[in-house]
Amino acid sequence: MKKFNIDKAASEEMTLEDVTVFIDQNQDGFIFQKVIERAHHYSDLAEYYLEASYICEKIAILGQSRSFEVDWHSGYHPVAQFVFVPENNELTPVLYEFIIALSGNDDEVTDLWIDNIEVYKKEIETQKLQFPELADDYFANLINGAYGEYESNYEDPEEFQDEISKRNPEHLFGFWKCMLSGKLKQDFFVSAESWIIPPQSDLVEILNKYSSIENIILDDGNIFSLNGSHYVVNDNYVLAIDFPALAKAVQCISRVFNEERTLYEQHDWLYHLSNNYKVQISDFANFILFIFNGYKIVLWNQDKLTFNDISSLNRNAADIFNITSDLIGLKEHISCPWVQLNDESFEQLCYDVIYYDPIYDNRTIRKMGKSKSRDGGRDIEVHTHGRLGYKPQKFIFQCKLLKSGTSLTASKVLDISDIIEQYEADGYGIFTSGVIDATLYNKIDAIAKRKHIKAELSSKHELERILARLPIIKTRYFKLNQEQNG
Repeated sequence: MKKFNIDKAASEEMTLEDVTVFIDQNQDGFIFQKVIERAHHYSDLAEYYLEASYICEKIAILGQSRSFEVDWHSGYHPVAQFVFVPENNELTPVLYEFIIALSGNDDEVTDLWIDNIEVYKKEIETQKLQFPELADDYFANLINGAYGEYESNYEDPEEFQDEISKRNPEHLFGFWKCMLSGKLKQDFFVSAESWIIPPQSDLVEILNKYSSIENIILDDGNIFSLNGSHYVVNDNYVLAIDFPALAKAVQCISRVFNEERTLYEQHDWLYHLSNNYKVQISDFANFILFIFNGYKIVLWNQDKLTFNDISSLNRNAADIFNITSDLIGLKEHISCPWVQLNDESFEQLCYDVIYYDPIYDNRTIRKMGKSKSRDGGRDIEVHTHGRLGYKPQKFIFQCKLLKSGTSLTASKVLDISDIIEQYEADGYGIFTSGVIDATLYNKIDAIAKRKHIKAELSSKHELERILARLPIIKTRYFKLNQEQNG
């Protein structure tokens, strides 16, 4: 299928006759593309997303569109694109008008273009959009960066904040009404860290549609603070939470949605947060749900505490000793008889651990042949779930079965940087039946920092605790006596 890149057409000064010929020859459809320029300033990036949204929406109403995506891999700049089938004679003059405006060769057209974009900016929240993802990216860059740049132009920052408060008070707390709300007919508000779902909207339907989470299992938890940090705990996890993000969501609900105005009411959110709430942790802890006053706050990407973190917490929190002791392995029969496995069965076990971790989209998992085959340095490849504002991330895992009593050192894991670069990975992980040596931790930490990727390292300690929570997988691979199985 032919591609029509509006930016390329503008740079090549495509004529009206050329546009007419292209449309006539591609009446069955073509791929329309709009480049989204990269930028050093959030304000510029916000404007680029706004412009892309405006152009794509104006084209979409002149025919049928499908298969929208933002392509991040084909070039240096991301490209918004969709399949388009023309159904209106106005398409040719509209395309040519866009070409003239983007080329900047006609001052009158450019001035009109700027005015049209400004009108679109003011009306975007009331529009029924074909591609709301672009509008959401516009608001994300506007609120999380551009506002700070605009505010610096004011002598009195409160004047700028007052202007925002009159138009969109939720923006002051980092939230905007998700532009996908219209398609689902379920209102919800999003920020960089969390979502707010009003009482009248369906949590399950929204999560199913816009976070790739199909089966939602929630377990009750409790929130507590210790030494200035805040945690949520249940029988399976202790998670450190981003309390400022939670506080912003609660304040937004209290100040904006509930319109609490008195001095007492403005600070009453602290009371609600401490006394009038319910907290739940999703299966495998990929999000935490807070409920109060009927509103639901979905707090994403909170940190699961490591073994050392939990050990420290356990020493300082007698009230939760039983839970934290269980999580750090202070119970009987957590160890696994690794000698029962060979290289192939160990890789199969690692495959299952990844498969049942909801962070990863198990539809994308691929095991690269037999353990002794040529796998290019990678044993398992998988992508994380994508959700609103976050594209799926590609992870490469290596599986290392070791002899009892040995450690996995940096000298035993070579070419990590080359593997990451070769397969364009966003994350790298290791599973091993032994202990990970400090040299390997240091090596991978340095690579992750340099390449801006995520690292997931699981030694026998982490694997045994994971398998303690997954007894079905544990019994699938190990022959255990009755006492160990229990």
